[in-house]
Amino acid sequence: MTRGTEQELIRLLHGELPAERARELRERLAAEPELAGDYQRLERTWNGLDLPPAAPVPAGFSGRVMAHARSLPKPARGLSWSAAPVWVRATAAAALIAGAALGVGAGRSWPAAETVSTEASPATVSSLSGSEYNLADGYWDVIEDATSTNNSTTSGSAEIER
Repeated sequence: MTRGTEQELIRLLHGELPAERARELRERLAAEPELAGDYQRLERTWNGLDLPPAAPVPAGFSGRVMAHARSLPKPARGLSWSAAPVWVRATAAAALIAGAALGVGAGRSWPAAETVSTEASPATVSSLSGSEYNLADGYWDVIEDATSTNNSTTSGSAEIER
């Protein structure tokens, strides 16, 4: 019996094989007595395993663990850049630089404001009454409402321009 066949028999024993593959393997077990004997040996071994009962947690265990955690030096208790290996810090720095470079490159590839067509009208939505509602005006109405409530509580706020 090969290692792959033994692993498939174990997966069959545990019920982990897909239905089609399990059916094929059961047909093969019926046709090959030597393989069927190997499967029966694995099944007897599996059924003979008895796990020991779970041991109870000793009294005061959680208190000792917490006391030990409190006694550890501060960097060992939390995440810290100084506790990170050098390669982790170097990789993070390289990722930050690469992200900034990609952001600058992407920003330069956007069309300039003058080249963007201004012929498109703002999106409008027809209401149930048949009148059209301009989404852009609705957006600015919401912004103005939000800033007017903030302006009443905060002095010196600049007014938003359209």
